[in-house]
Amino acid sequence: MSDWRSIVSEYYERYFADQGSLVLGQPATVGDLDLLDKKTGIRMPPEFRSFYSELNGFGIDRDGETQWFFVPISGIPNLTADTRSWIEESHSEIAKRYVAVVNWWNGDSSGYLFAESGEPLDGFFMFEHERYEFEADQDWREFLTTVDSSLGDFFTE
Repeated sequence: MSDWRSIVSEYYERYFADQGSLVLGQPATVGDLDLLDKKTGIRMPPEFRSFYSELNGFGIDRDGETQWFFVPISGIPNLTADTRSWIEESHSEIAKRYVAVVNWWNGDSSGYLFAESGEPLDGFFMFEHERYEFEADQDWREFLTTVDSSLGDFFTE
C-alpha cells in the first residue's frame, strides 16, 4: 500500500502550494467505492481503490471554497459525464469506457480508460478538449492520451 497522503502532500508542495491550502478528503469506504463501480458500470482498478481508501480526493482551499483536483467519489460521475459529453457523439464506445477523476479546471480531465472487457488499459489518461475535433474519423488517441504509466507515476514523474 502506498502512503498516498505523503505523496499527495509532496505533489501539492511542488505544484499548488502558492495557490491555496491543501484539502484532503476523508477516506472513502468500501461501500463508497462499490457504489461508484455500480454507477459507472466499471470496476475501478486497485491503485484507484487504494488511493481513495486513504484520501477521498484532494483539492485546494481558495478563499473558503474547495476546488477539487482529484474529485471526491461523489463528484466522479458528474466529471465523467461532463467529459463524456464532449466525445460521445463521435466516439461513443470510447466515451463509455472513460472514467474521469482529475479536474484540470479548464475542460480537460485525467482518469482511466477501460477495454471493452472492463479491464483497465495500461496507464493514466488525459482528455484534452483542445485536441478534440468533433469528427468521428479522428483517432481517439489524439485527444485521449496516456500521460503516465500509473497513478503513482502521475504524482512522482
